[in-house]
Amino acid sequence: MTAWNDLVSTVLLGTRRRTLDPAGLPPGVRDVAERRTDPADQALVAAAAYTGYRRAGQQPLTGIEPEPAATEDTRPFIPAAARARLGHLLSANRPELVEEWLATVADKGFRVPAERLPALADAARTRVSLRAPLAAVSGPVGAWLGERNPEWAFLVAAADDTSDDAWQFGAAARRQAWLERVLAADPARARERLAAAWGNEPADVRATFLALLGEHLAEQDEPFVEAALGDRAAGVREIALRLIGRYPDSAFGERMIDRLRACVAVRSRALRADVLEFTPPEPDDSLIRDGIRVPAGPGQGTARLRAIIAAAPLRFWAGYGTPGELAGMLVEGPPLNVVRESWATAALRQRDEQWAQALVEAEPGGRSTAALIGVLSPEQQAATVAKLTRGLPVEALTRLILDLPQPWPAALGTVLLDWVAGQRDHRLVAHAAALIAKAVPVACLGHPLAEVPLPGEAAPWRRAVAETLSFRREMHKELA
Repeated sequence: MTAWNDLVSTVLLGTRRRTLDPAGLPPGVRDVAERRTDPADQALVAAAAYTGYRRAGQQPLTGIEPEPAATEDTRPFIPAAARARLGHLLSANRPELVEEWLATVADKGFRVPAERLPALADAARTRVSLRAPLAAVSGPVGAWLGERNPEWAFLVAAADDTSDDAWQFGAAARRQAWLERVLAADPARARERLAAAWGNEPADVRATFLALLGEHLAEQDEPFVEAALGDRAAGVREIALRLIGRYPDSAFGERMIDRLRACVAVRSRALRADVLEFTPPEPDDSLIRDGIRVPAGPGQGTARLRAIIAAAPLRFWAGYGTPGELAGMLVEGPPLNVVRESWATAALRQRDEQWAQALVEAEPGGRSTAALIGVLSPEQQAATVAKLTRGLPVEALTRLILDLPQPWPAALGTVLLDWVAGQRDHRLVAHAAALIAKAVPVACLGHPLAEVPLPGEAAPWRRAVAETLSFRREMHKELA
């Protein structure tokens, strides 16, 4: 390799600046080069000969054992029509539809032909949401590929491995898959392994593992979650704050109620509505131990108050009025939007439908409206959004639709499609309609909007919506 590097340097720099020494070249290449007397000619001939030597001048390897074959996959292949559809999806660069297609294939118990897996794995390298469904449909062949190509290591998670070796020695994706499986199959064992390894995990891994634990949260996890409130990583503390809110009678919640009680009062006014008065809390080191850390600078008192309101159990407010009454009250001390946003954070953490509904009605165009709608029951989501489509201006409604948590229930999907059908041509409507066409559930794909209009009868964006809905409907039929 040194001789090759010297030769390349000589050719690039030129023989006036550097002289080629043929003695370092392989014997056959040296013989060819030494027949030339002109230095430049000698260098170029040597480069040409050495290039061929490097490509074909090596002895064949011997004693190489073939790789063991992947474990047999007995699942049926996808139908022929679905194979053609997959080729179209990959060439059309529609990753959101590839994700839906893969999830449907996994749900139906099909497998993808092995020759398609490399292209899908390359797509999943840059789009993380494709990895889990691809790992499911690729099965043992995908795991085999992932073991041999580090860039496809996420496919190894498809293997149904619950051994301790996978947890102790596996790559990040494999360990995450192990924890997810064992939390469902043997939760006591999973919790024991997680607690033992917790202190040695990097911050991003701790955050991922804690979020996974949150999907299987049990009463016995409260001490673990409370301990995570004091984690050194902000991302872990935020997840812990969200999870601790699901324990309404926790010791953490009682501490927050005690702090909040000293900050809130109601002042009654003659012939006028009551006012909620807030007093910012003083600095307290115990807040840091509870995961509440406020950056230095102006407004620290308001920031501490915001964090305490967001962390306190919402049952604290029952003595001051109903959620609807409180959401409409006047506020003194911090700005009204600070209090409402703090209540919204608490409602999201504690999944409180009554508070979520009250806050949406109090401020339909608020920053947290879309997330709060996600807390409501499917029927109430549809009813609430239907009401908002009649009251919000198109700009605010478009922002809301783009932020609505997915997946959407069928009733909400129908409401949104009906709204699109009744709108005039508008840039923002077209933007929202493109998302709606891709996000509505399968049950909504028979909507009249799925009938593609004839050329010239509709704006391009309407045709695009119809084509997306129609495409998705046919895609699901092929996999039925």
